[in-house]
Amino acid sequence: MSTATFDRETLAHWYAAEHLQTDPGIAKVIYLPQGAGPREIRFLEINTSIDEGPSNRPLLPIDFGVDTGQQSAHKLYVVDLTPQQWDQVLKKEIALPEGWSLDSKEEFPCE
Repeated sequence: MSTATFDRETLAHWYAAEHLQTDPGIAKVIYLPQGAGPREIRFLEINTSIDEGPSNRPLLPIDFGVDTGQQSAHKLYVVDLTPQQWDQVLKKEIALPEGWSLDSKEEFPCE
């Protein structure tokens, strides 16, 4: 989706739908608008196809720079989590990246 200007809410909903549709391992996308920069979209993606890795590994977002150099330029940050890691985040056993919050989260489950 390419737009002339940046509309975070519309793009977040579009990205969530696209990610759910194109990656069969994604069970849920969680959009985290609270605390995000003005041209930033933050997602947690609950992915059943990834390896959990070491239990002490910090959650690091992957930066997908989008429309760089355009009027609609923005960043899409994604943290992939296993279902077990998501449960640990909810129990506050695993910390989200610095500055990320579950406040005002919006969930997009796979249908």
